[in-house]
Amino acid sequence: MKNMTMALSICIALASTSVQATDIYGEDDSFEEITLNEAGGLGLGAVVGAVLGGPIGAIAGGVMGGMTASASDTEEELALMYSKLEQSEHKLNKLKKVNHQLARQAVMQRTALSKKTSASFDFSSLDTGFSMAVQFRRDSHLLEPAFIKQLSDIAKSFSGVEKLHIHLSGHADREGGDAYNQLLSEQRVKSVAKALCRAGWPKQRMHITAHGESRPLSSEKDKQGYAFDRRVGLLLSTAGVGI
Repeated sequence: MKNMTMALSICIALASTSVQATDIYGEDDSFEEITLNEAGGLGLGAVVGAVLGGPIGAIAGGVMGGMTASASDTEEELALMYSKLEQSEHKLNKLKKVNHQLARQAVMQRTALSKKTSASFDFSSLDTGFSMAVQFRRDSHLLEPAFIKQLSDIAKSFSGVEKLHIHLSGHADREGGDAYNQLLSEQRVKSVAKALCRAGWPKQRMHITAHGESRPLSSEKDKQGYAFDRRVGLLLSTAGVGI
């Protein structure tokens, strides 16, 4: 009972000291007053600890009061972080939804463009076929970036036209053995076919053959002319013809 009375007396004394300090310094003077909230229970915990347990109680009470204030601040910071995280997730979900809608619109526009092309284009001009050659480096079946772009444009422009078929024919020059050149021509024609399929051309409207070195563009063995034999011929046609 004596300890509780002493604690109450000390608290009243602290309150009185705060009022007196204000009277001494005045409202305009610079004086940092430690309020009960700013102390976070540190001062009050120390006072109560001192009354209840002596010096050791003062230390323990002060530490506990400080920990209480620190925990309170941490909870507020965590609450703010979670709030910002929820806002970010909400914005991300909105962006995903918009992206999905734009992707659908792009597909619809591409389909409409293909139908429009099919309706307006005179496909009788393709009865004999539109052809181009995809060239390759020596001993290579890798596509050059420029040809990848051309093949992609063809597939995207005409893949929706059911009348059109693509015929691919792989070739190699006469350097190396027959078996090697046959394999090389097959690898080249497969590279072109894969590029067209990746760009959207249907497999069922694609026809591929590989001729190795059996169909050179020149009958003479001219090494400078071999560059033109390292090719894949492409024919876009409405007729069932090959190259």
